[in-house]
Amino acid sequence: MKQALILYATREGQTKKVALALAQHFVDLGSAATVHNLQDSIETADLQNADLLLFGASMHAGGLERELVDFINDQATSITRRPHAFFLVLLSAATADQDLREKSLSDAQNKVQQQLNVEFDDMEYIAGALRYSKYSRPVRWVMRRIAQQHGENTDTSRDYEYTDWATVKTYAERLHNAYLAAN
Repeated sequence: MKQALILYATREGQTKKVALALAQHFVDLGSAATVHNLQDSIETADLQNADLLLFGASMHAGGLERELVDFINDQATSITRRPHAFFLVLLSAATADQDLREKSLSDAQNKVQQQLNVEFDDMEYIAGALRYSKYSRPVRWVMRRIAQQHGENTDTSRDYEYTDWATVKTYAERLHNAYLAAN
């Protein structure tokens, strides 16, 4: 049975939800999947046993989670020897304005490439969540202003999830067929 290793980092938890959903889709498709939060330690030997290394992160103010950046950059040689892919969870993937969305995602891709010493030919952008309840008062104020500028939800008394779970499933199927399906 082919094995996917999903390594992620998250701030408010949406990337974890996506990583777990991807793992379940791989299992449903007949492959094994292990999910690992990079805030915890990991044996680098695990990388060698995976048929697919899938990394996930969120982007806030142009930055990825430090533990993910450090891990990928420290393990760049091992990672590039295995099939590898990357998913990025960010609010701009949910933007309805197509021109603004394309500009934002292109900018996000450039920022990912600037931070990581590994090139990912396979990158997926997944709409995240607006978690007002998890933000400090100053961050909540900034996020509300950004949401207002983009015509998004500004009621800070609740959270909003924009993740398109059908897109997550389609992404899992594409990765499974490309890297994990029995030959």
